[in-house]
Amino acid sequence: MSVMIQERLSSSSLENLRTAAELEFTREVFESDNYCSLEVLTPDVHKLYIVNRNDCTLTILGITKDMAVTKETIFTQNIVSLKESFVDYSMKENTPPVKLELELWGGRQLIIEPGLSTSQDKSYKQPEVLNQVTEDFERLIAALKNTIILK
Repeated sequence: MSVMIQERLSSSSLENLRTAAELEFTREVFESDNYCSLEVLTPDVHKLYIVNRNDCTLTILGITKDMAVTKETIFTQNIVSLKESFVDYSMKENTPPVKLELELWGGRQLIIEPGLSTSQDKSYKQPEVLNQVTEDFERLIAALKNTIILK
């Protein structure tokens, strides 16, 4: 899991996101099975979503175009609901989710959509990268489901 994400974050456009993750978590975030990570690139902010299975947290690291770094940590027991969205779901082909919608206490919604990355970095259109990102997304969802306490 983490070796591939570390390689993707080594590109010149994403190395700052990797550096922020390494400063915050040391290299543990890429080397430990306790973490599941997924990067999502949007026009304004590059984000790295990190689920820590031990601490039952979801951390969102973000880097804006002007190099501002943001970090938010959400305890998974504060997640009220989790909804996976699919496009043309097929039981036969086991279609992966395209989006995850989380509702937090207080009515706040958080949407994680890894497909946005393809518009920001053409390497995310390559089949091997696309497949790896899909796997990372499914692992992130599984990790959340393993730690989440739905109220």
